[in-house]
Amino acid sequence: MSIDSTPALAKLRWRCRRGTKELDVLTTRYLDSFYPDASKVEQQAFEHMLTLQDPILYDILTVYTEFDDPVIEAIVLKLKP
Repeated sequence: MSIDSTPALAKLRWRCRRGTKELDVLTTRYLDSFYPDASKVEQQAFEHMLTLQDPILYDILTVYTEFDDPVIEAIVLKLKP
């Protein structure tokens, strides 16, 4: 999926809408700040992250639970304050 197409970006933005405000903010922040310049592998990892259940994604992004994928770890590190 290419971020260049408006429908693709809109679909990703919709998938960033989660069950909590914190997840909405974090996923949208990555989409706006890092996704356009990310490698294809990192973009695919982010898209995979959006398929995770909210409690798992919340733990990964806020509690910084370790994840088996180094690319997802890189995304999490970009979002750490």
